[in-house]
Amino acid sequence: MIETTVGFSLFDKILAGLGLIREGRKQRTERIDQALLALYTALAETKAYIEDRNRGKRRNLKREFALARLWHSASIPLRVIDKGFANQCFLKGSYWLEPNTWDKKKIEQTGIAIDAVFEATRKLLVKA
Repeated sequence: MIETTVGFSLFDKILAGLGLIREGRKQRTERIDQALLALYTALAETKAYIEDRNRGKRRNLKREFALARLWHSASIPLRVIDKGFANQCFLKGSYWLEPNTWDKKKIEQTGIAIDAVFEATRKLLVKA
């Protein structure tokens, strides 16, 4: 009788362990989805702002600070997926805090040009 009890106890522990693994995968998937959503939001808002500027709208510091917050916020959950890209997103946020201090060379070297970030996002969506 003791062997049966030990067997059931061991079986219960295995099932509990599998449940934790499944729950861990679910949480990881949710974190990845949250990271991608934050990234997409920052990217979409940035593209919309750039399009407005290209159409002749004036510079909007409030909107630029909002973009900086979006990029900085997106960089945090992205660390789980790709630390290098998370750093690029953080730098993109830093750009929007002080865009006048960035020249084309620095933008290209850091990989934060909007087309480069868009392409990296596309690759990340396929990878994740």
